[in-house]
Amino acid sequence: MKLQPHPTEPRYTSVLINNEVVPRVPLFSSMSSKPTAWLAFSVFSAVFGSSFLFGYNIGVLNAPQNIIGLWIRRTRCMGKGGIPDSEEGMSKHLWCEKLNKQGETNMFADNGELNTLWALINAFIPGGAILGALASSFLVGRFGPKMSLILNNVLAVTAAILTSLSMTAGSVEMLIIGRFFAGVNSGISAGVTPTYLNEISPPNLRGAIGSTHPLSIMTAIWISQIFGLPFVLGTSERWPILLALAAIPALFQLVTLPLCPDSPKYLYFSRQDREGAQNAIRKFQGNAKILTEMTLMEEEYNHVKDKPKVTIGDLLSDPFLRRTLFIMLALMVFQMFSGLDAVMFYSTAIFRSAGLVGDTALYATIGVGAVNVTMTTIALFLVEKVGRRVLLLIGFSGIILFLILLTISLCLFKSGDPGPEFPNAANTYAGAAYASMVSIFGFIIMFASGPNSIPWILMSEYFVQGPRAAAAGLIAGANRFSSLVVTLSFPYLQAAIGEYCFIIFGVLNVMAVAFIAIYIVETKGKSTDQIQRDLRNKMRSQPISEKRLKISSS
Repeated sequence: MKLQPHPTEPRYTSVLINNEVVPRVPLFSSMSSKPTAWLAFSVFSAVFGSSFLFGYNIGVLNAPQNIIGLWIRRTRCMGKGGIPDSEEGMSKHLWCEKLNKQGETNMFADNGELNTLWALINAFIPGGAILGALASSFLVGRFGPKMSLILNNVLAVTAAILTSLSMTAGSVEMLIIGRFFAGVNSGISAGVTPTYLNEISPPNLRGAIGSTHPLSIMTAIWISQIFGLPFVLGTSERWPILLALAAIPALFQLVTLPLCPDSPKYLYFSRQDREGAQNAIRKFQGNAKILTEMTLMEEEYNHVKDKPKVTIGDLLSDPFLRRTLFIMLALMVFQMFSGLDAVMFYSTAIFRSAGLVGDTALYATIGVGAVNVTMTTIALFLVEKVGRRVLLLIGFSGIILFLILLTISLCLFKSGDPGPEFPNAANTYAGAAYASMVSIFGFIIMFASGPNSIPWILMSEYFVQGPRAAAAGLIAGANRFSSLVVTLSFPYLQAAIGEYCFIIFGVLNVMAVAFIAIYIVETKGKSTDQIQRDLRNKMRSQPISEKRLKISSS
């Protein structure tokens, strides 16, 4: 029996957009939904088991970098038949020589092979994530977003086992392979989690719920850095436990997510399960929303059911989809080229190079994480009040200012160094070390205010149901590839041009501001068809044939 709208509910009509009939979706100001217990539980299960784990694997090696570096030296030394830290055997060999405190601080800079290994260990997170992100489109199409997340936990548990047992096995290769599996897991999470969150969210909560994905990532980075402190788990004996903890979010999701409803759109569009979709809407939005949401889905389904499945080839061949994809790819690239990963992966090293001594650099890194989480939480509320486009412009503009300040402060500190010929002399510009710390904190505040979360929200909002899965995989892959480029290149950039490397990021952020001002349309408070109409108006100068338009509107 066909559902009929309740007499008090608004009727749904169609509008003509570029000669294509598209269902009109009314504004939901009078129909705002409050989070149900099932919605809150499903969001928590999805983001803790996927987004949180994503962030944990990014930040977990930051604080114990030197501890794990010493283990790698010892393992490599023994593999070459040497006796680590001894006057016997190969004690003068690069991997085996005994290091003093200064030698431990500089061991990555003094040992090019060790530096390359460390860059590789870090780079396998974004590197593996590229493959995972590209695979996410297939997984969502084949299994749906919920089941894709559940299956993804197999990779997460495998990664935790390999990395945590690498010290016991005396194998650096196990650590590298485990990081690769963790990277593939994070790529699938990046492509699937925002899709699932978007499809289970009431329209008035779409931005806030979408922001929980990056918020969980940043929270996990911060927590992993705290756990990596020397008095917690960042010791030569306990760092494997630090890596083993990554299995907890995966196991939690394996237990809880099967209890959560599937996406209503997946149930209705892919499985034609009307009753299942109604039950999912009831759990996520309450009984009052069933007729409204089912009417919307029925109209959208009738509009697209006879259209061919949108593939990556369709995304690239259709002018409208291709340009929308280009906008999102560019935004994700600018997000990573803002310099975030340089700060998150190497923040402790940056603070030390700026003059913070001892554990002060570690605690400064923890402070960066705390500021990041706090500001990302605030942005969760701002995104539905201020708007996506405005927050992006404010965030990237602020990043430019703080990168300039960071470069100046690092240059001042370096110029004030009295040099080795005056070992007891004080740095003339010692205060610049704290200015650099303020600059990094300011950078994080600006990044968390918009550039952190909004690209992930727009990734789901800019595409309708048909092309969303295919587009999400490519966009998440571009994000992870950009992260890989920054992760691999930053240590060498820093070694080659020192503090001036941040000028490169500053220029890229200037380009990001210009790009956002020209191409990004606001989505706050708008329905899917309104967003599509705004995007088309931006692209009106590019002709779209009627044949191709049929693909793009699906």
